[in-house]
Amino acid sequence: EYALRLAASFCYVGLVHLDTFEVLPFAGELHEGKSCGGGRHRFSPLSQFLQTLKPSGTTNFLKVVREFLNEYPQRGLVIVISDFLDESGCEKALQYLSDYGNELMLIQLWSPEDREPRYSGEFDFVDAETSARLRIHVDADSRRKYTEAFDQFAASIKTVAFRNNGRYAGLPTSVPVDEAVFGALMKSQVVV
Repeated sequence: EYALRLAASFCYVGLVHLDTFEVLPFAGELHEGKSCGGGRHRFSPLSQFLQTLKPSGTTNFLKVVREFLNEYPQRGLVIVISDFLDESGCEKALQYLSDYGNELMLIQLWSPEDREPRYSGEFDFVDAETSARLRIHVDADSRRKYTEAFDQFAASIKTVAFRNNGRYAGLPTSVPVDEAVFGALMKSQVVV
């Protein structure tokens, strides 16, 4: 839901500037998108489109990027709003986007608990995308190591963006959308 509200904010700003863009949802494959352009009076259909979207499925960045490059061979600014979690990794796919001449703007979202788990004890974790289950013991040391691994993962996404003269912003979903757009994203020059 946060990603959709953030996308809507980007779209509205783009429409105010009379930009034309395509919103393309994805998971295991690229889904049908919505084109928009021509002024902010065109925001209502796009807003309705975004409201119909529901997160689902396992992400496959490599397949999605290949589909995207086949369907949209023209070069341009590609804004990816995601948690970037893909069991196969996403760095290679993101590099393909840049190698084909696209400018990257990567916005990584996470809930605060995704980065810093708060609880200790025995837990059964269920993967939201695959329903796979994992039973683990969590203590202060494992939480610290997990946060370090999370930060290393975020740094790898940032590296892909910066290595290709792109932009990156990491945002916890606890930051209100308007504050994210006009605060953190402006400071990181994702929104200019």
